[in-house]
Formats: sequence, structure tokens, C-alpha cells
Amino acid sequence: MFSPKKAYANFQNSIAPFMELTRGYSLPTSIAPWFVAASYASVSHHFYSDTGFKLLATFLTFAAIACIHLGANLFDDFIDIKKKLKKGIPLNEINFEKARNKARLIKNGTYSINKVKTILTILFGTGILIGIFFTVLYGWAIPLIAALAAILTILYPISSKFCAGEIIIGTIFGPLLIMGTYFALTGDLTSTSAAKLLALSIAVGLIIMVLLDAHNLMDYDYDKNNGKHTLCTVVGSKKRALALISAEIIIAYLIIIHLAVTGQFTYWILLPVVITAPLSVKLISSLNDYNNVKDLKFIPKWYLGPMENWDIIQKEHYEYFMYRFYIARNIGFIFCITLAFVLFFTVKTNYIYI
Repeated sequence: MFSPKKAYANFQNSIAPFMELTRGYSLPTSIAPWFVAASYASVSHHFYSDTGFKLLATFLTFAAIACIHLGANLFDDFIDIKKKLKKGIPLNEINFEKARNKARLIKNGTYSINKVKTILTILFGTGILIGIFFTVLYGWAIPLIAALAAILTILYPISSKFCAGEIIIGTIFGPLLIMGTYFALTGDLTSTSAAKLLALSIAVGLIIMVLLDAHNLMDYDYDKNNGKHTLCTVVGSKKRALALISAEIIIAYLIIIHLAVTGQFTYWILLPVVITAPLSVKLISSLNDYNNVKDLKFIPKWYLGPMENWDIIQKEHYEYFMYRFYIARNIGFIFCITLAFVLFFTVKTNYIYI
């Protein structure tokens, strides 16, 4: 007899290893900005030229972004594993300082090197095929946006040499992802609507940067001792790094406030700021506690957003890191999802059916 509970458990057991392998916990970083672009596109008159086809296109953009993001995560781990193997270190003895769980399922043999290659081929192949589909529709602009994203992705592993990692991530998951998705769904990059979305995408990019900077602040000593250049290490101290994170949040909020005050969007556009401001205060406060080495108990609360696999995190004793990481991630996700809902329900356009 079919049991929904058992079916769900089986699904969890099969999907959980794949999500760990590809670091699926980071997927909200790319999916949340996608919602902003897709929501804004859906209220554009361009979207209604062929609604059924545009709904298919919307799904394809979602699939492409998810596949490329998960593929990039896995490729990063794959390259690091290959480097260790080339040094003659046996697979089961590979260890990554400051990232004990990195590539765990590759190191323990759950996924073989060949299987990882197959998964990478499928993920990147899917993304490329979808990119070709949109190139046929809209021409050179799609491969240009994809090429820019690819160049930045390739540069990211060496970005610590020239202090650009945070800017690269903010650009990819802000303006490039949002404007690329919007163009794929509307064919528009030059209208007033597109210009307003570009401003929103910069605010989103800054909020996404907060996640990486919070991570880097907690790795400050390690990065400083190992010559890794991040925005946090460049400003010269943990205190200044915390001020930098605060500034990124404030500037993102000010962009939203400016768009509301100048009448480019309704005042409902302030809702993402109102909802995430308490979380932002909590993040800054918690990072300040980290800087001052306060001994704290980390207890997930529903209003801080999801903090999955907390029991495993406690067993591994890295609550201090993941608690703050999750809050920073949840700020970005909640900010984008709220923004998407506001855009969908408040942006007015004159629908033109072609």
C-alpha cells in the first residue's frame, strides 16, 4: 500500500546525498534573486505575448540557474580534490583545513571521481543547452551575459589574489543573474522598467555579498595568516570588517528607500527592508560577539529562518559558524522573496497581447 510518509522518506534519503555533494544548502543564494527577476518579468507586457511559452521559458531559466550553481559548487570541490590527489595524498586521507566537511562524500567514496564527472557533465550540459535555446530566441545578448558570468566564475577561485571574491559573487548573483533572467523572459534590456530592475539588482547583489563577507569575517585570522585577500582582510581589522558588512546592508536598504521615495515603485517596496532589518541587526550583533570572543549558546529560533541539519552541526561543534552563516543566508533569501512578492502584486503595467 502506498504511503506518502514512506515515499517522502525515500525521496529524502535519495536526494539528501546529492544535495550535500553539490552543497545544495547554498542554492537559495541563486534561487532567491531568480524569483525577483521572474516576478518582475511576469508583470511585464512582454511576458503576455505568448503566456504558455513564457511559462516554459520561466521553468527553463530556473533549471539553468540551479544546474549551473550546483555544478559550480561541485566543480570547486572536484578541482580541490584533484589537486590533493596530484600531490599523492590518498583520497581517504584528504583533509581541508577550516572546512572539515568539504567534499565529504567524494572523500569517503560515496561518489566516485567518475560519477562526479558524470554529474558535472549533466549539470553543466543542461545549463549550456538551455543557454543555446535562449540564444536562438534572442541572439548575441544571451551568450554575452553567460560569457561574463562564466569569466567571473572562472576568476573566482583566484579572486583572493586581487581582493575581488565578494564583488564577483555580488555581481553574478545580483545584476547578471537578475538582468539575464529578465531578458530571457522578456527580450528587454533597454526600457525604463529594465533600468529600475537594474537598480533593484544592485541592492540584491549587496545583500548577497553580506553572506560572503560574514563568512570571511569569521575566517579573518586564517585568511590573514595565509595571505588570502578578501574585503574583510583588506580593511585591516575585524572591527572594520563588521563596519563594512553594516555598510553593505545600509546601502542596499537606501537603494530600496530611494526607489520608493522617488516614486519609481510603491511604498510597499519598503517591506523587504522592514522584514529583514531585525535579522540584519541580529547578524551584526552576533558577529560583534564573535569579534569579542563571547562564549554563547546558539539556539535556532523560527524568526531567524531555517537552520537545517542543526543536530549534525552540533555534533561537529561548528554551531558558532553555521548559526551566523544561516542568518546571513536567510537575510538574502527573505529579502529577495519578499521583494518578488511585492513586485508581483504592486507593479502595474498595461498588458499588450500580441
